[in-house]
Amino acid sequence: MKRFIAATALALSTGLFCTSTTGFAQELDPARVTDEGVPDEAVEPDQGVAEVEKAIERVEDDTEEGLPAEFTIEFGDTKDWLRLTSGEWLKGEVHWMREKDIEFDSDKLDLLNFSWSKVSELHSPRINTYGFEGRIVIAGRAVVTKEKVIIETADGVVTYPRDQLLAILEGAERERNWWSTKLAVGLSANAGNTNQGQLNGSWNLVRADPQTRSVISYTGTFGYANQEQNVNRHLGEAGVTVYYSRRLFFSPLSLQLLNDRFQNLKLRATPGVGAGVHVFDTKKVEWDLGGALGYQYARFLSTAAGVENPQNDGFISFHTYADFDFTDDVELTISWLTNVVYTQIGLTNHIGTANFSVEITDIFDLETTFNFYRTERPPPRADGSVPTRNDYQLIVSLALEIG
Repeated sequence: MKRFIAATALALSTGLFCTSTTGFAQELDPARVTDEGVPDEAVEPDQGVAEVEKAIERVEDDTEEGLPAEFTIEFGDTKDWLRLTSGEWLKGEVHWMREKDIEFDSDKLDLLNFSWSKVSELHSPRINTYGFEGRIVIAGRAVVTKEKVIIETADGVVTYPRDQLLAILEGAERERNWWSTKLAVGLSANAGNTNQGQLNGSWNLVRADPQTRSVISYTGTFGYANQEQNVNRHLGEAGVTVYYSRRLFFSPLSLQLLNDRFQNLKLRATPGVGAGVHVFDTKKVEWDLGGALGYQYARFLSTAAGVENPQNDGFISFHTYADFDFTDDVELTISWLTNVVYTQIGLTNHIGTANFSVEITDIFDLETTFNFYRTERPPPRADGSVPTRNDYQLIVSLALEIG
């Protein structure tokens, strides 16, 4: 059994960190993209908006009339410019756009993060990488209008509907652009009549490109009261998601590992395979539903006489995830996972999480998290006691996010 779990973890790790979009990207050498339409020098600031507006209008008009075989986009400046839906213009450099957010390094306002839905138009004479539905990745210079993405590549100009654009990454396609990580730490303590404390830590590593998303995460909690340990929980999760379209996704492999001394769990491992659908994907709300089939391995710290240990079962899981963006800086995410263990229904388990996050700076967030853990009918320990079905946890933490 241990060999099975090790093999599963190894296979998952290989899938997580060897996933690549190279096979789906157009084989374009960014160095061959012409700079014929890019000005030799940056225009004066007071002329920039007018020149960029003219450039975008020319491209829109030429696109409607039909582009000739050797068309070149005539850009209005050497810098990136974007127009907000409010009508304001920002000058600087696009760093990335993904998961409905954009990071823009403004010449006057420094580094900004806001919703992509607030961008009306984008003028980008620098070579960037654009990812679309249908597993398409293209490098080139581009103009993004309200309805279209027009990209000048080494092999000519291509046009795609804007609503199919999934991501923008600065520069040509580079592996490091797909990665991000987050570390969060929370601590609480009391002294006096009651001596107690709790340390919470979480970490995740994400590789997200336009076609796939791979995640490894860990959450740990240690607590004591009156010099006795009362919490000792470790939860590790990993998964790979492949996006077939804006609505449908497939999870070829997922894995959850739980160790909880006070739930009497030495190890519960649940590898599975599943699929899901984006029910809503709007400017403010995202909602996913998914399901999976899998295998559950459970080894308990102790069991009563006659209770098999370890136990091997099959499960069907149901998962939902919702993301509410109240503002650019305030976000609420809610997730729920139920593993229905059909071979032994009493081992059916649930994990629910609600996370409220407020952005403090570009890399620091203040987070409040509520976690819920439940096993329907935990087996008795060797001394005859039965673990409580439900565990509740409230955490306030400071999170550092990079990438």
